[in-house]
Amino acid sequence: MAISSNLIYGVDDRPPIIITFLAGIQHTFVMSSTLILPVVIISEIGGTQQEIQSVVAFTMIAAGFTTMLQFMKGPIGSGYLCPYLAGVPYFSASMKAAWLGGMPLLSGMIVMSGIFESIFSRAVRKIRFLFPTEVTGVVVLMVGVALIPLGASNFLGLETDETLFQIPDIIVGITTLAIMIGLNVWATGPLRVYCVFIGMTIGYILAYSIGIMTPIDINHVTTAKWFSFPESRFSGFAFDKSLILPFTIAALCSCLKSIGDFITCQKINSDDWKEPDMTSISNGLLGGGIGTFTSGLLGGLGVGTSSSNVGVSAATGATSRYIGISAGLLFILFACLPKISALFSIMPKPVMGAILIFVTSYMITAGMQILMSVETDIQKIFIIGVSIIFGLSADILPNLYDYLPEGLKPVFSSSMTLSTVLAITLAQIFKVGDIIKNALTRNPS
Repeated sequence: MAISSNLIYGVDDRPPIIITFLAGIQHTFVMSSTLILPVVIISEIGGTQQEIQSVVAFTMIAAGFTTMLQFMKGPIGSGYLCPYLAGVPYFSASMKAAWLGGMPLLSGMIVMSGIFESIFSRAVRKIRFLFPTEVTGVVVLMVGVALIPLGASNFLGLETDETLFQIPDIIVGITTLAIMIGLNVWATGPLRVYCVFIGMTIGYILAYSIGIMTPIDINHVTTAKWFSFPESRFSGFAFDKSLILPFTIAALCSCLKSIGDFITCQKINSDDWKEPDMTSISNGLLGGGIGTFTSGLLGGLGVGTSSSNVGVSAATGATSRYIGISAGLLFILFACLPKISALFSIMPKPVMGAILIFVTSYMITAGMQILMSVETDIQKIFIIGVSIIFGLSADILPNLYDYLPEGLKPVFSSSMTLSTVLAITLAQIFKVGDIIKNALTRNPS
């Protein structure tokens, strides 16, 4: 495998300890971006502040643990820097479980999902035929596209239902993004590796100086404890057969997203990449399944790969899997440092949006490069076109699929997942059609 010429530290390189440490911190800030999910779920069912903190902390521990698992090169782990976070595909099903049976039911269904992911990981090597180059290109492209709505709305400092942005938000977003891009384009060595961290730090300072961050936000950090072991709120497990389908679909969506992220990791680490290494993907999915299973046992949410973190590693040129050890350990440590967790929780929206736009640029370009390498024919045109068009519809018209059965909504709630399912399905339909056509041609009678 030819190592990518764009990298400063390749997947098997060992950066100096200080660089590994600071790059790990940089990744933990991005890994914290979905910690709002357990906050929303537990708040919705009337959970106490202590219960919220418990679920957040144990989700962080599971995500950090799974990030470290990916360091290994089998039989568990993809062998790449591919950090984990609270998994978005699990949000809808988890909310329903929490409403129906509280934390016992939620934990039980998350454990079941981890088992499903682990079983699926063993089968994925036998379904390599489902991922020809055109399907792989769609998956990688849509991993980036799926981040656009979140990145754009945060960049403008908007909530999902807002349309009026403020000038201070624009100033912070543009400044943060300009610093990251400038360092990434013109700087070399450590300045390029830390471009996200530097831009993020300046974004925090600027956001406070112009009033986006308030003294109340700062007080939230200063009053938090320095150290506190997460307190278990374990109350047993429960299962509900009506939730098996929603959680199975959510787990499958999480696996499909992970496949896209693992493929992207392979692509950015090799100039001569041609097709997915399914053994690495299988072992990575097993690590993810173990992580989700562990999170359910502890009392956290399901975890999944972070496309944003994969983009950060590509953008900074530091894809060393040893950074994954640093990021994972730090994320686990931060679960025991409420003050640091509080600092994550007050990240200004324009700063987060700038980071997402920065890394999404790399994700989309990687997908386009794969698709441009495809020698197109009529079938591939429709596989690529139809899957992307309907995938984008999930983002452009978010209410379009509201009336679908509840169990199917996880597939249609994500542009990446919908595009992946459609691309795989169309590719197989065309393959069956070719077989039938050839059979009829040989036996016209």
